[in-house]
Amino acid sequence: MKCIILAGGFATRLWPLTENKAKPLLHLKDKPLISHIVERLPDKLPIIISTNAVFEASFLEWKKNFPHKKISVFVEDSGSDEFKKGALGATALVVQEEKIEEDLLLLAGDNYFDFKVEDLLSTFKGNPLLAAYNIGDLEKAKKFGVVIEKNGQAVEFQEKPERPKSTLVSTGCFVFPAKNLKDIVHYAQEHNDDLGGVFEYLTEKGETIDVFKFNDTWVDIGSYEAYLTANKDLLKGEVIEKKGVQKQGVNDLFGGVYLGERVEIKNSEIESSVILAGCKIDNCVIRHCVIDENCELKNLDLSHKIIRQGSRIEK
Repeated sequence: MKCIILAGGFATRLWPLTENKAKPLLHLKDKPLISHIVERLPDKLPIIISTNAVFEASFLEWKKNFPHKKISVFVEDSGSDEFKKGALGATALVVQEEKIEEDLLLLAGDNYFDFKVEDLLSTFKGNPLLAAYNIGDLEKAKKFGVVIEKNGQAVEFQEKPERPKSTLVSTGCFVFPAKNLKDIVHYAQEHNDDLGGVFEYLTEKGETIDVFKFNDTWVDIGSYEAYLTANKDLLKGEVIEKKGVQKQGVNDLFGGVYLGERVEIKNSEIESSVILAGCKIDNCVIRHCVIDENCELKNLDLSHKIIRQGSRIEK
């Protein structure tokens, strides 16, 4: 088996955080999102990171953190969002160019999950397999691809339905047997960005689609609010301080706070926020925010904000 992690999107909805950074490299709790994913994969499993030329150098630098993993970076030829291959198109391209002929674990690089990958793989019995999360709310299910399951098999799919028939949603975690890789390539020719649609295509061909259901944590980082909420929930009230953090005066840190390397905090209140490396925070109140690297903030009261890298703001 091989694993492909899709990391080629430009995530324009999350600008300015993703203006110069791939979404899977966004900081989540205490490390990049994609690091959480890779840490859950078996050490011997070959991993291919599918990205684009804009982010190639960033992923090559990131993978140095995993010298014991078999990680390679595959670069598609898209230089902007306008020319990207799409999730399924990117998958088909890797399958063809890398001549993959074995079973495939396919993961979306912008999803966080904490189920055991071994449990997913133990469910794989030679049929296409998808991991489905019980989101527990029909209203929330409207935002996702919904899976209607019976006796461990998918019997129907709904894409962002007005009236969901289930609270099970597809999570961007899939296993494809080697025999179905040609179907991915074929379907992608006309549906390059319809990753979920390939399962409907396979069903129409008479394939059985197995479902791995889980209730562990799962987050789709698709919006600012989802990103902010994910950091808050995963920090679980913990205060994490990296090397070189300096604190002066009276500071109050609570509700889950991450302080990156060389962050300086002075006379500030910080609640449920992520402050990345090199930032200087002076006399500020910061609640539910992500402050990107090397920002300098003074005399501010911020709530539910994401601040662009290198910003200098003083009131």
